[in-house]
Amino acid sequence: MKIFDQDLQNSSKFYSKVLLRPLFGKKREILLNRTGYSIYSTHEGDFMQDSINLYFPEFKGTEYELDLKWYEQGKSKYFLLNSKSNQPFRINGNLVFSAIISHGDKVDIGHNRLEFEYEHILIQEDLEISNRIIESNLNILIEGETGTGKSFLAKKIHERSGRKGRFVHINLSSFSRNLLESELFGHVKGAFTGAINDKMGAFKEADCGTLFLDEVDSLPIDIQTKLLLFLDSKSYRSVGDFKEHKVDVRLVFASGKNLLNLVTENIFRKDMYFRLSSGVLMKLRPLRHDKKKLLTMLRQFELSQDCVLSIRLEKFYCNLTWPGNIRQLYGHLQKKLVMTNGRKLDLDSLDEELLEVGIPAIEDQSTTFVTYKDLKVSYFSNVLSRMNGDVRLAANKLDVSINTVKNVLQKAG
Repeated sequence: MKIFDQDLQNSSKFYSKVLLRPLFGKKREILLNRTGYSIYSTHEGDFMQDSINLYFPEFKGTEYELDLKWYEQGKSKYFLLNSKSNQPFRINGNLVFSAIISHGDKVDIGHNRLEFEYEHILIQEDLEISNRIIESNLNILIEGETGTGKSFLAKKIHERSGRKGRFVHINLSSFSRNLLESELFGHVKGAFTGAINDKMGAFKEADCGTLFLDEVDSLPIDIQTKLLLFLDSKSYRSVGDFKEHKVDVRLVFASGKNLLNLVTENIFRKDMYFRLSSGVLMKLRPLRHDKKKLLTMLRQFELSQDCVLSIRLEKFYCNLTWPGNIRQLYGHLQKKLVMTNGRKLDLDSLDEELLEVGIPAIEDQSTTFVTYKDLKVSYFSNVLSRMNGDVRLAANKLDVSINTVKNVLQKAG
C-alpha cells in the first residue's frame, strides 16, 4: 500500500500551485498537494475547498464536473485534466474535454481561469528538512556561493511559514555604512543632516513577517553589535530616537562566504556568528559538487520550456564548474533557447563561451567526459548548418577538404 504522505510529496514536486482568477471575487492561490482532485461548479458565491474537492463559483445554470489527477511515467510528471460531464473547457484558448497540464498553461473552466505555476524542485528538496523549522520563529542562516538560490529559498521559507506580514529583502552590501543603520532601523526627523522626515526601517516594514538580510558577511562590526542586541531583546532604537520599538520579525540571513572563516580573520564577531548559527544553518552546495542537482535543473528546464537537451550537451554541462551556479545555468539555457531553431538543444558555439568562465571540472574521476570526437562532430555540424548545408562552403570555412567534412559527419551516423 502506498504511503499517503509520500503521495503528497510526489504530487507537489512539479505543478504544485494554481492561481484561480474568477470572473467575480478575488483571486487566490491553491496549493495542489494531493494526487487527485474533483472540480465542481457551485452557486454559493465564492471558491470553496473540501479536502480533494474544489468548488468554483458560477452563475446559475452552469454545471460541470472535472477530474484533475497526478501522473508519473518515467521522467514525465504531470497533471491530467478530464471533463466528466458534457461541458468542455479551454486550455490556452482551445476547447477540449481532456488535456495534459504544463507550466504556464491557462485553463478556463466556466467563468474561472486557472493559471498553473511551476514549482522549483530545488526548494522542495531543501524545504523537506523539517516543516516544524519552517513554521517556527527560529532564525535561519543560509550559506552558499553566488547563484545557488539563497534568495529564492528565503522567500519560499517565508511563503510556507504562515507569517502574515511582508517578506522584506535587504542586500546589506548595497548600502554605505552611514545609510545602512537607517535602512535597517529607521531614523527620526532631524537625526542627521538630510533627515527631514521620519523613516520606517526594514525591521518595522517586516513586522509580523520575514526580514531577509542578504550578504550578512559584509555587515560592519558596529552594526553587528546593534543587530546582536535586537536578537537578544527583539527590540531596537531608530537612529536619533530614545524610544525602544518591539517587533515580531523572523530573520533569515544569507552569506556567500563561510562566516566561521571571517571570525578567525576578525572580520565577523564571534558572538554574532554563534548567535546566527545557533538557529538553523543551511548550506547550499554549488552545482559542480552536485551533479544530481544539475541534472534535476536540466529536467526542470525541459519540462518548463517544452524542449529537449541532447545527451552530449548534458555531458558537456556536467563537466563544467558553473561558477555562477543555478543563475548562470538558467541564464545560459534561456539564451540558448532563444538562439536555437526548434525544440532540441545541442552542443554548439554558444556553449563554447562557457569554457572561458567555467573551467572543466576534472576532480571527479568517475565523471563521463565529452569526447573529442563529439566536440568535433558538433562543431562541423554547426558550421554546415550555418552554411545552409553547403558542404563546399563548410569545408572552406573549416579549412579542410570536402571529403573530410563528409567523413566526419558520416562516421557520426
